[in-house]
Amino acid sequence: MKITVIGLGCVAMADALALARTHEVVMTGPMPDRVDDINRGVYGLEDPGLASYLASHALNLRAMVDTRAAIANADMVFIATPLSTDPGTGDVSLIELDSRVEFIARNYPHLPIILRSAVPVGYCDSKLSALDSAKLVYVPEFSRDGHMLTDVLHPRFLIAGDRHALGVQALNVLKAAALRNDIPTRQMGPTEAEMARHLSTLFHATRVTYFNELDSYAMHLGLNARQIIDGVSMDPRIGSHANNPCFGYDRRALPLVKQMMAGHLDQSRTPLLANLDRASIARVAFLADQIVREAPTEVGFYKPDSATPLSPSLRQLKSTLEASGIRTRFHNSSTESLEVFKSHCELVVSPRDCPDLSDITAKVFTRDHFSRADTRSC
Repeated sequence: MKITVIGLGCVAMADALALARTHEVVMTGPMPDRVDDINRGVYGLEDPGLASYLASHALNLRAMVDTRAAIANADMVFIATPLSTDPGTGDVSLIELDSRVEFIARNYPHLPIILRSAVPVGYCDSKLSALDSAKLVYVPEFSRDGHMLTDVLHPRFLIAGDRHALGVQALNVLKAAALRNDIPTRQMGPTEAEMARHLSTLFHATRVTYFNELDSYAMHLGLNARQIIDGVSMDPRIGSHANNPCFGYDRRALPLVKQMMAGHLDQSRTPLLANLDRASIARVAFLADQIVREAPTEVGFYKPDSATPLSPSLRQLKSTLEASGIRTRFHNSSTESLEVFKSHCELVVSPRDCPDLSDITAKVFTRDHFSRADTRSC
């Protein structure tokens, strides 16, 4: 089968790599440099299983800028274009996604469109109504950040927002792309699938927030947070997954969820989203207070991948410390060696324990209660 994947982001890349094992896959998007990288075998996807997957499987994958040429002779189209937000209002922009869906539905009405981008609640129904010939099915992705390929190859479950043959077809294609068998599947209405995607994100954010608050409470009382977490996690209703505290819930998906569920949640009756915001702000303020009490002159912020920016919670923490008169610095390997960075900082903030900082353990501030080998993280 020839499959076109519209989009060059992480979700599109993970789908394309998985599908290209058994299909001819063409990716397309308006980024010539990114297209060139893909054609050179540089995929730009962070996933611990990527190298071994590429070494073990021959893939039929290429990319091009020309969308019309990429769709020529295709049997199916996946759309996974990243959604942008207005910096001023935070509103989600659907212009690019709309244009792609409408272009295919009107010019290639025979093609099944598998929509993988996160969309507002009610989006698919509105498109199906406006484009009555569209063969559109929403198949939400539930991938973890940094493990998107792994989660496409080994999905815990699959959902299709179509109760009929098109939904079956979409599920079968993704099941065949996976490396595991007996994948649980569900078919449901488009809006139900959209809600399932967003409420899953909301639940995970709530869980992360819960363990962060547990950690803050233990710090406040001088208790061993790890022991409390281990005790709580023994309850089978809670379990031991995603129980490692961090600085805040920083997945980009949560702000999008707020926009995409706007008008469908009455904040006076379902105030969870607003409370998550308040909890995140309070968490960072609490951690900042713990650092200020140690009275460091200069605090460093370390990430193993210094090319990527700090997360929102770490940026908030950095700003709060600066407002308290503490100098801060962010390690950037292109401008400063790690040894110089460590020597200048009295305290180093790190999201997770890191071997690079093992020689300065006494001055590392992290809320990681599990070893790096443990995959339970937020």
